Amino acid sequence: MKTKKLILSILTVLISLTLIGCTIETRAVETYVSPSTEEQLRIDMIAEVSPSVVAVVTETGHGSGIIYKSEPVEGETNVDRYYIMTNNHVVEDGGEMKVHFGPGQDDIAVKDYQTYPLFDVAVVRIETDRNLRVHAIAPIDDNVITEIVKGQEVIAIGTPRDLAFFNYVTTGVVSIPTFAYEGINGLSLMHDADLNPGNSGGPLFNLNGEVIGLNVAKITDVQTSDGLIAADGLNYALNINKLAPIIRGFQEANYIEVVRSPKLGVTVQEVDIFLLENDPSLLPNNPVGVVVIGFDLTRNAHLVLEEYDLIIEMNGNPITSIADLAAELQDAEFGDTHQLTVIRKVNNVFEEISVTITLS
Repeated sequence: MKTKKLILSILTVLISLTLIGCTIETRAVETYVSPSTEEQLRIDMIAEVSPSVVAVVTETGHGSGIIYKSEPVEGETNVDRYYIMTNNHVVEDGGEMKVHFGPGQDDIAVKDYQTYPLFDVAVVRIETDRNLRVHAIAPIDDNVITEIVKGQEVIAIGTPRDLAFFNYVTTGVVSIPTFAYEGINGLSLMHDADLNPGNSGGPLFNLNGEVIGLNVAKITDVQTSDGLIAADGLNYALNINKLAPIIRGFQEANYIEVVRSPKLGVTVQEVDIFLLENDPSLLPNNPVGVVVIGFDLTRNAHLVLEEYDLIIEMNGNPITSIADLAAELQDAEFGDTHQLTVIRKVNNVFEEISVTITLS
């Protein structure tokens, strides 16, 4: 009798699991069908142009940009040079730069750049064997004028705030087709698609997917008889028809090489600062060291270190602060190797791990 009950119990469990499995496996994804032709046009256009929109990351922050041209690199097999248009104020401080392509894709270091500060426009160049999407811009490629009409719908794509908002999309309309910017008549157009810090250099599209502007700034407040009040929807984009002759006129000899310096390729934080904003269980009790909170994917550290590793030693010397880490890298050269000891949480147990990093 007990055996029969046991068999029945097992069968009941198996049937239940089978039914649950069937429910999960047969759960269908209901495809979205737009009720509006205009909305579907917008969805399709955004999907088509987004792969060409990137973030340009510098040592002091980031902006946005668009890949508009490519060419083979002479003397290299299957390596192309890509041209990315952005704002001058995104890159004007120089230093090291990289292009970010979104989650799951490696960043690529910028090789060189050229700027035209008067119009706040710049071009950065990268070289890679990856096949990147290029978005043709007729005013640059074909020396034609793209008409900009008051009231036409516009879509801004860029990376406001931080890289977690990569290729954020906002929509609006052209409010004024031609407007002065920085005292230059007709350099910009005004629109009301939301912009925020980080959008600078990102493209402004019409519904045909044509780039009509390069987002550059917004008016944050206006003076009234009652004092300053917050402004809304007063956004500038540089007119592509004004930028195109400048971009076409950029000469090879005027590109400025980006000089890379040897670095570990990690972003670290002091323990006390880290614990103010994060769960203490991410670190061992009474932690001493510096915490890894991010990586430069154009370098090697991400291959051997992990987020939230606690660096406690480098080249046999204790690390208790960022200053200690910097001291170990003084007079560093490309190809130098450094031994790091970290404490890492593995299956909820903290382990001491040693790794070797070659500076790149």
